[in-house]
Amino acid sequence: MLIAHWTFDADTVDGRRVSDTAGASPAVELGDTAGIVPARNGRALSLVGRGRAVVPAAPQLVLSQIFGFSVAFFVQVTEEPTGEWRSLVYKPVAENDARGLGLWLYPDAMRLRVQLFTVKGPDYVDSRTRLTVGEWAHVAFVVDAQGMFLYVNGEQDTGVSLEHAVVTPAGPIYLGREPTKPGFGGLIADLRVYASPLGEEAVRALAE
Repeated sequence: MLIAHWTFDADTVDGRRVSDTAGASPAVELGDTAGIVPARNGRALSLVGRGRAVVPAAPQLVLSQIFGFSVAFFVQVTEEPTGEWRSLVYKPVAENDARGLGLWLYPDAMRLRVQLFTVKGPDYVDSRTRLTVGEWAHVAFVVDAQGMFLYVNGEQDTGVSLEHAVVTPAGPIYLGREPTKPGFGGLIADLRVYASPLGEEAVRALAE
């Protein structure tokens, strides 16, 4: 079930806010160095100077492992590795709390790391695929009762089983810079959040 969809198209932008086209989820609030630019087949969120955008916490964006959830988006990284972990998407357990869900770029490679926080601590998966600077890639992260799975460009890249329950990430969604880590330089487009685990065919359709 699609619960939030930010296209970043012109008709969804009102000043420094970008509305959700799927229903009643909060608008994306653009930080000082974030903007909306033409990209792909429409428009995209631009994050330069380690900027960020934030979706405030809301009951409809509480992600439960019991029902499963998925996060999918297109990304174009426009900078080489910087020697630091760079945040793409981050959602804490609660405001100013531990990381619930995080997706970062490696300090020294164009690989992805995705982390969930469980009752026994963090679990993570690392991508085998390396993104290419300046090229668009589709990324989807799927969680169900059994495990977490990372897809790149419509194909399952990696996945692991989850031995312990996931602590529900109920805080705001940070795009780009998070409270304790720098963000990446680049673009995000067609950001979708589902309150269900997407299957392989659904992920492939989004990537295409």
